[in-house]
Amino acid sequence: MTTEEMNTDERFKYLRIMQERYRQADRQAKSRLLDEACAMTGLHRKHVIARMNSPTLQRRKRNRERSRAYGADVEHVVGLVADALDWIGAERLQPGLVTTAQHLARFGHLTLSDELLSKLQDVSISTVRRILRRVGRPVNAPPQVRRGRRPDSVVQAQVLVGVIPWDEAEPGHFEADLVLHGTAGLKGPYVCSLQLVDVLTGWSERFAILGHEFDEMWQAIQAFKERCPIRAREIHTDNGSEFINRAFVSQFGPETLNTQLTRGRVGSKNDNRFVEQKNSSLIRAYLGNLYLYTAKHRDLLDQLYEDMGLYYNLFQPVVRQTSRRVETGDHGLIRIVRTQDRAATPLERLLRAKPPLAREVAEHLQSLHHDTDPLELKRRIHRQLDELVQLAHRDAALEAICFG
Repeated sequence: MTTEEMNTDERFKYLRIMQERYRQADRQAKSRLLDEACAMTGLHRKHVIARMNSPTLQRRKRNRERSRAYGADVEHVVGLVADALDWIGAERLQPGLVTTAQHLARFGHLTLSDELLSKLQDVSISTVRRILRRVGRPVNAPPQVRRGRRPDSVVQAQVLVGVIPWDEAEPGHFEADLVLHGTAGLKGPYVCSLQLVDVLTGWSERFAILGHEFDEMWQAIQAFKERCPIRAREIHTDNGSEFINRAFVSQFGPETLNTQLTRGRVGSKNDNRFVEQKNSSLIRAYLGNLYLYTAKHRDLLDQLYEDMGLYYNLFQPVVRQTSRRVETGDHGLIRIVRTQDRAATPLERLLRAKPPLAREVAEHLQSLHHDTDPLELKRRIHRQLDELVQLAHRDAALEAICFG
């Protein structure tokens, strides 16, 4: 029996070929042909007999098209939830569709009936995908992934080389990276974004700093310790001099952070793959190549990042790889097949992770989630982003006039 199912057109073609043999066969041969046809098409035996005896085997058009199972009410809810979650894909949107809709209803953004909730529980990922195509998303395609910078360090031998495994079972193993918001040909300090991502839960934090000297980096790390609810057990970086320098490396020990510092291999950007992906989706997708270089720029960006931490950690579902295997296909080509789990927010993953959070921390995060309106939070993030972009463009224009 075939491992793949035939589509409707393939079934009709197969039955037309089989019909010629069926009409010429004797009784016993017809029985064997019917067994074969049922096994190949998955159709009922009586249905195949009727088809074999029909004068023609051509597919006919429907007398009437199927009616839509989900109307404008479901489409409105899906569109609103997609807007609240910043237009994520259907695979991430559908698992939390009901809970997010109920959350938005508490803030008065929509009204839910029992019938509507039942429909939202039954809607499939494919249907959500079709609804999203009809609704349409804003035209703000994310930029290309930024190319990595040149590794350069004089103290690399003092830092362990390694990679945080994709199946890490314990929270607290963070990948860290620095994104620069400078511009070619201009000297002086400029704003940078320090981002840290927990491999197990997807929990992420971002901090804006002016320049990347040791003092700024160290203050950002201390702010990360205060803000992040996960105790950092490991911080994994690339080989950039902002991380791999004597002052920074000397501060990682039992008396200071009680955190292990590790680094990826030189020239192997994918050793920091989780944070690199977030650099594209959570920093460059918002800021692009915006030039930021003043303390005001840094303060506005840091305020924006604080709200983004709430939004992405409490409300944005993420998926996590659960298994992978190597398959050899046609012509000896090898590919890696990955399996992902059901989408869940970093908060949900953190609350069920082991070792568990302290009770007061977990209760605080759950209360924060309950009292936060994700749609208003998302709108506030975009207002702050617009303010930052306008200020940066205005300062750049003034600088061009003064020094042009």
